[in-house]
Amino acid sequence: MLAISVIMPFWKNKLMTKTGEIIVPLANRKSKLQMIAIPTAYVLLILSIMFDFGKLSFVIPYCAVLGLFITIKESTLLPVNGVYENLIISGTDIIKMQEVTGVQNPRTLIFDNSNEVNEVVSALTEKLHV
Repeated sequence: MLAISVIMPFWKNKLMTKTGEIIVPLANRKSKLQMIAIPTAYVLLILSIMFDFGKLSFVIPYCAVLGLFITIKESTLLPVNGVYENLIISGTDIIKMQEVTGVQNPRTLIFDNSNEVNEVVSALTEKLHV
């Protein structure tokens, strides 16, 4: 769990070196469940060490680590959401521009409002020359 907490910001910095210039910045969102999920993950890990849960002794720490990973990934990527020259970062989805073959249905992405959708579609149309 400590490794996830330490490595994730370095992973984001490495990812940001590959993005290129930002074309369309998306709304700056923050993770709302971060304040609840991180302490809960550590409490689950401590409880699994202190008590014997039988067959669940493996599942509980696994859920704690998975929950921490999801929360930290979300809180790391949400502030840098946007359409870049080489990547699209939306929520926790990372899509390489080489994988986008058309604007009609590249993948299901969630945006905050219709203005963002129009800006992203026009940027992709221009970038892909469609």
